[in-house]
Amino acid sequence: MSILVFVFDLDGTLVGKESILPDELTQKLRILEENHELVFASGRMKRSIEGLISNVLKRSHPVIAYNGAMVVGSDGKVIYEAPLNIEQAIGVIRYLREEGYHRQAYICDMLFVEEANEYADSYSYHAAVEYILVDDLVKLCRQKGPQKILVIDEKRDLRALASELMKKFRVEAYVSFPTYLEIVKPGINKGTGLIKLAEYEGFEMDEIVAFGDSDNDVEMLKIAGTGIAVGNATEQLKKVATHVVSKPMWRGVIEGIDLVLSGNAGG
Repeated sequence: MSILVFVFDLDGTLVGKESILPDELTQKLRILEENHELVFASGRMKRSIEGLISNVLKRSHPVIAYNGAMVVGSDGKVIYEAPLNIEQAIGVIRYLREEGYHRQAYICDMLFVEEANEYADSYSYHAAVEYILVDDLVKLCRQKGPQKILVIDEKRDLRALASELMKKFRVEAYVSFPTYLEIVKPGINKGTGLIKLAEYEGFEMDEIVAFGDSDNDVEMLKIAGTGIAVGNATEQLKKVATHVVSKPMWRGVIEGIDLVLSGNAGG
């Protein structure tokens, strides 16, 4: 079999809320990296992604962070960045503040919050990164546009909020976890990040096998030669996948890898 490029979403696909790669999955990925290329694509920060995978895999791998707003090659070089426009970011933050949503901004691969609450603490634990408490995210964003703004909310309809923000501020907004809304520069998604990475690394799209579970994986699965939605995936993602496996999360990933390696999952 020729060398393939396996692209994995993290949250809801490889890991759950505990953010731990199970041993069975780790062994599968270690075997896979011996003969194929691995890429990790997430809404997470670069250092959160690298922190998770560097502990379990034998070598470094390309990363698509912030839903495509930052792309890192196999050589560790940041090859692409697309932060939010400063005025867009300020408008979004002010709106979220007025509506009472928890919001946090990511600048220079650091996490900033205005409120040290249970959402900030939970995210910090989940992503294994510390947050920096500031008085005013607007003031901070005047200095440099953030790579991403994240909303965390357990009670309100985040898809409705995404539509509102896209209409008002002309940003991209994706639901990742059911309680997370990711806000990035217009035109930015994991698919655009994957295109940038493929150009840099010399990958062909028909060599790519992409795995995901949520709405922010749609564009990535659309352009991949083979797009696999795990069993717990959103209906929107299942509609664009070339294959939907029966098992959820990492068990579905293993099912999908075996399907591909057996030659039964051509795109």
